[in-house]
This record gives sequence, structure tokens and C-alpha cells, in this order.
Amino acid sequence: MPPGAPYPKSARLRSRGEFRAILDHGEAFPGREALVRRLRRETGPARLGVTVPRGYGGAVARNRFRRLAREAFRAVALTLGPMDLLLSPRRGLKEPTLAGLGRDLEQAARGAPRAAGRGPAPRR
Repeated sequence: MPPGAPYPKSARLRSRGEFRAILDHGEAFPGREALVRRLRRETGPARLGVTVPRGYGGAVARNRFRRLAREAFRAVALTLGPMDLLLSPRRGLKEPTLAGLGRDLEQAARGAPRAAGRGPAPRR
């Protein structure tokens, strides 16, 4: 799917059950700009879900992250295998970038180990 292409329903995670399956059974890959959770599937195209908590910022900031995440996914979707991806912003992230989100998605799809010293934030 080339950049700027439509974001069809077949490329989206839409139901609560789909999101829950990734949270319960998926693998987490902390990236520099986002936490990517991945759940491999047998067949079909890669699908993306985006969750942005209210604590991330106002509606403008949350929607900007969603738009950038969808555009990054469109740019790399053809290189991904059959999997579901759930993308959430890292705590403290102020300005997400298209290149950074795309890189995080690609690394999660390859199963690349996280960058040294860049682990997830501690749970509260």
C-alpha cells in the first residue's frame, strides 16, 4: 500500500476482541517513538490498530499521532507479513516522526531486539 493510499477496513483492527487478543497473546517491542505489539497470523494482510491514551495530550496531539501512525503503516505495509500490529506512543514522546514510527513498525515486524538502554517505562 503506497504512502497516501486509502486505509481500507481490511487493514485495520476494529473490534475490542482483536485488540484484546494482541494485548493478551502478542509480543511487545519497545521502539524509540512507540510501543509496538505484534501478533502473527496465518494468512491475510498486515493490520494496524492505534491506541493513544488521553494522558498523551489533547485531541490535536492524539489525532496527529494516529495520522502519522497510519501513514507510517501505509509506507511499510507491503513489506510486512500476515500479522496484527498495535501501536501506542512512548511516554514522554512530544513530536512523533513519520520515519521514527515506520522504523519502529519495521523492527517489530522483523522481531528485532530493542535498542540498548531504551526499555519500556516502569509500570506504576
